[in-house]
Amino acid sequence: MLRPTQIARSRASTIGWIGLGAMGHPMALNLFTKTYLAQANSSGPSSLSTPRYAICEQDENRVSSFLSELRDRGGSELASMVERVENGKHMSKTASRILTMLPSTPQVESVYLDQSTGILSGLQELPEDTHPLSSSSDEKGNSANQDGIEEISSSTTISPGPSIPSSKTPPMNSSTTITPLSSSSSSSQISSPHTILIDCTTLSPTSATAIAQKMHEQTANKVVMLDAPVSGGTVAAKKGELTIMFGSPSDQATDLALPLLQTMAKEGCLVYCGGNGKGVGVKVCNNLILAINQIALAEGLALGSSLGIDPTLLHGVVNSSSGQSWSSRINTPLKEVQGSPGERGYSGGFQTRLMLKDAGLALEAASVLDLPIPMTWAAKSIYEAVCREEDEDWSTKDFSVVYEWIKKKQRQGVERGWKADPTET
Repeated sequence: MLRPTQIARSRASTIGWIGLGAMGHPMALNLFTKTYLAQANSSGPSSLSTPRYAICEQDENRVSSFLSELRDRGGSELASMVERVENGKHMSKTASRILTMLPSTPQVESVYLDQSTGILSGLQELPEDTHPLSSSSDEKGNSANQDGIEEISSSTTISPGPSIPSSKTPPMNSSTTITPLSSSSSSSQISSPHTILIDCTTLSPTSATAIAQKMHEQTANKVVMLDAPVSGGTVAAKKGELTIMFGSPSDQATDLALPLLQTMAKEGCLVYCGGNGKGVGVKVCNNLILAINQIALAEGLALGSSLGIDPTLLHGVVNSSSGQSWSSRINTPLKEVQGSPGERGYSGGFQTRLMLKDAGLALEAASVLDLPIPMTWAAKSIYEAVCREEDEDWSTKDFSVVYEWIKKKQRQGVERGWKADPTET
């Protein structure tokens, strides 16, 4: 039987993951395998430094698939280090580093704040002397590499954003000072946190901020929480090449998070966005623009087709003119363009139902701020119609399938119906 100190150290070196869906599965695979291999290749002599892992997922098939692939990639020893827990409360008592990837705001609120099964309820039951986390910047220096996790972060670079010229805003590294969002979350007050929480869900920015604030305040700042939504889809998730936009309350929280986030991100694609809620805020703003751009592209291409313009010619002109965008260059619905969503029947990619969700999150945030965003309202109504289209399964297709919806409405004579004289019968 383990002694109490061994139990505490076990929690301190355990990484937990909640949510093994389409994105969570490959992200957790990279996190687990890379931290495990980093420790296995290190010179640390103590078995206590070996990281252990915990997962929480209700779907049995997802659990089975994850463990099978983990065994294939990391071997039986790694798979044997994984413990399955029942809920967030149990996870918070098992692991000191917890990451979540969930569908949206309601699930995040439940996993973190449910009074019976939530992460917060478990954290509040931890003993006062719970073993603290160590980071690579700890002054004591006696435990920076104890967990076999920090040492893989030595070359991590945080980007201030890919669109900002480096001559104006130099890239930040792990020693860069980050001003906390408020004094209540300053690193001086969070001197020795015993838990780090990283939520990778795309959710309401205001909810993300409120949840983090509650986690900090109701644990006496013994917990640090970051929001770290991702971009790149399942393809980048599998490759470990995601762009991760994160909001962090302090330097210390960032330092603790970097080794974990690095295992899932492309080099140079960890983007610090500000304090809590700012990471998911950036993600929602980006997807608001993307949602509108994709519809505009679909309308332009549909009009070009109706005018008898060669689609590949129009594609080329748009991408060398002012109408170009990521949607036109990478995500065109034209089947004539090799590698496009249209060519592959809109399989894979970013699902329409998820874009609908993100448009809703943008509207929710704007409503709180009394900000009018009429184009987003229009975009949301269109994606709703695409998802609900009769005899189609477009909700799970790449959101560029809105092009097919527009063409179908043309064949159905919808525009003629809108323009018809209502007095005629």
